[in-house]
This record gives sequence, structure tokens and C-alpha cells, in this order.
Amino acid sequence: MANDIEIASATREDAPAIHALLRALAQALNRPYDVKSTPDDIARYGFGPSAAFETMLARRGGRPVGLVLYFYEFSTWRGCPGVYIQDLYVDDDLRGTGLGRRLLAAVAARAAERQATYMRLSVDVGNDEGLGFYGRLGFTAPNEQTLVLEGNNFAELVRR
Repeated sequence: MANDIEIASATREDAPAIHALLRALAQALNRPYDVKSTPDDIARYGFGPSAAFETMLARRGGRPVGLVLYFYEFSTWRGCPGVYIQDLYVDDDLRGTGLGRRLLAAVAARAAERQATYMRLSVDVGNDEGLGFYGRLGFTAPNEQTLVLEGNNFAELVRR
């Protein structure tokens, strides 16, 4: 167990560290070129009065070693708010120490303060290690499929 790791809410000044960890996540998933965001994007959209997401950072000796990036949502079928986990990353040398679970627990505690009663996320295709991790925590795979509309298709819908 990595007991010398502190988990706290990120601040705007943490945007470069958040971005670096997101790039490390993309590298770990063999998708380094998929990250199009910049530290400025993280600072612009993650902090301030209309923040689109929140981030919890894990630090060991002041060095960022993990993160969970999330945002709130509402389930009309459940009739209650929840939280969506966009990204979870733990440095390779700390995997298996319980840090991922601690990061998710920190988000769950914060979300519960806002009356959230569930947590959702998606797992990249082929990420069997991630599926196993989430399954051990009790996550299930409901009858859903993730779809994305972006780029020209998104712009076309905007114009309609």
C-alpha cells in the first residue's frame, strides 16, 4: 500500500501536470497520438466558474503519480445525479498498490456530498487489465454502447 501518497483536488496551476499524466495514460494504452488537448485546454475548461470537469491528483513527495478526471451527470432513468469517470491513471510502479481504488473512492466521497449515487465510466477496447480492476470493485457492464459524434459530423449537426 502506498500510504505516503496524498490525494487532493487539482488547481489551475496543476494543468501541466494533469496534461502530462493524460499523455502518460495515452502512452500506456498505445495511443500517444490520440491526445489533442494542451495544458491550456485543461486550464481553460477544468477550472473557474463553469468548469467542465474536476480532477483529483495523487502526489508522492510532491510529484504527481496519478489522477482521476471526472464530471457530474444526471440519470433520468435512475432519477438521481452521478459521476462519470473520464480518465483514471496511476504510474506503472504504483499499480497494484490500491492507489486507483483510493482515487475512485475520493471521487465517490466528493460526489456523494452532491447526492450522487452512482459512478460510470468506459474502458478502452482491449484494456483487459482495466476491465478486471473495475470488475473487482463491483462495476458492471450494463446494456449500453458508447457512441461519439465529432469533427465534421458534429459541425454538420450544429448547422442543422
